[in-house]
Amino acid sequence: MPASRLAFYKGKNIHVLGAAGTEGATVVDFLVSRGIATITAHEVHPRDEFLAEFDRTHQWLEPGPRAEAARRLVAHPITFQWRDRYLQGIDRAEVIFVPQSWFRYPENAPLRVLRDRGVPFSSMTHLFFEECPCPIIGVTGTNGKFTVAYLIHQMLLRSGRRAFFSGNDRSHVPILYYLDQIRPTDWLVLEISNRQLVDLPYSPRIGVITNIAPHHLDDHGSMDAYVNVKANLIRHQRDDDLAVLNADNAYTVALAAHARHPYFFSGTRRLAPGAYVQNGTVVIDRNGMQQTFPLSVLQLPARHAVENALAASLAASLAEASTPAMAGVLADFKGLPYRFRLVGETGGVRYYEDSLATNPAAAAAAIASMDRPFVLIAGGARPKATIEEFAPVRAALESSPVRSVLLIGATAPLLKRALAGLRADVREVGTLDRAVTEAADMARAGEAVLLSPGCESFDQFRDYRQRGDRFVELVRKELRTT
Repeated sequence: MPASRLAFYKGKNIHVLGAAGTEGATVVDFLVSRGIATITAHEVHPRDEFLAEFDRTHQWLEPGPRAEAARRLVAHPITFQWRDRYLQGIDRAEVIFVPQSWFRYPENAPLRVLRDRGVPFSSMTHLFFEECPCPIIGVTGTNGKFTVAYLIHQMLLRSGRRAFFSGNDRSHVPILYYLDQIRPTDWLVLEISNRQLVDLPYSPRIGVITNIAPHHLDDHGSMDAYVNVKANLIRHQRDDDLAVLNADNAYTVALAAHARHPYFFSGTRRLAPGAYVQNGTVVIDRNGMQQTFPLSVLQLPARHAVENALAASLAASLAEASTPAMAGVLADFKGLPYRFRLVGETGGVRYYEDSLATNPAAAAAAIASMDRPFVLIAGGARPKATIEEFAPVRAALESSPVRSVLLIGATAPLLKRALAGLRADVREVGTLDRAVTEAADMARAGEAVLLSPGCESFDQFRDYRQRGDRFVELVRKELRTT
């Protein structure tokens, strides 16, 4: 683990971006709690919009504590620069803390100049690695990273280990607030996004990369650049650190060159050491020491669910999780919100919500798991998308029992061209509300309706959570009227 950097930060002219956001507010709270108050906090929103923005970005707090946290933040003895003075004085910064999406916004263009000049940049994620006293298991990947991180954490807890967990969105308590509770013998499991990995100079004790597929290319400019960012998870590992990689994904296989001790998992072939399925049995082989349990414990037997189970079990095994714990967690796991879950059934029709399928590869995985005729709802926002990017969706649909595809959002015309000639009916319907209504009218007993957009949500929704919640709301309305 890297040494604490608190001594480095003390006395520095520190600037923190996004004071109302989860990351910025957490960094300010943490530094002030450690006696560091030489801070200028910048917020792109006006002062009179601060509370509303803080409320939106701190969903992990209940309303009462959320309001108190906002009051505490603005009461800190630091300088605030609101919208009309945003970034004022930042050219004198000795350290700049940025949120993970800072580079996406035109207002932050001056920061690129400062970074190129050599001004140290840091982040909430940097602080996780610098200040956490226990080993970290970090999980990234285009798809499945949250599910795998969640499963690892549950497997460690069920094994009797003390373990902490944090996801990368605003629904999870940032781990800096738990830091005083963490012991050196504990484990911290982190879901880490591609944006958190940008310029991250640290790697976890166990780094897990679930898979890599084209995604976020508008952020990184090219697929090579995106893969290079993902490599940061294991690029800085030390001699005794471990990497868990997907043997069935060419990009992750290539990243083994960055790992000190790579372990692979595969849903298609035997690996030793590694994790694989053989004759209906999950096998975790750690240099001759094996742990096994029946594949049939999985409640979600789709290919991507098997890969997630293998990745989580291998990583948890490397952290000394027990076999009964791994099997028990998988037996109890029925899916997570926004990640391919059954949200309702009426008249023999099942409704599946998979709003976090924000790229074609994720949607293709959900489609491939469907074992009954279904209506697919897809589409949304995907900047600079091409027809070729949706080839995985088309291929999955061609091999599936799909009956109809209802397209929503900005990409609907492009998706319709990408799916031209498909044996199923493909139609543009505009909105999610209309899509659910038409899908409910269309589906029959023994069939399903699947929301797996293959696109981001920002054309019609605030984020994938709002899209998923709206789908659930519409489905429940259908359930009440049938």
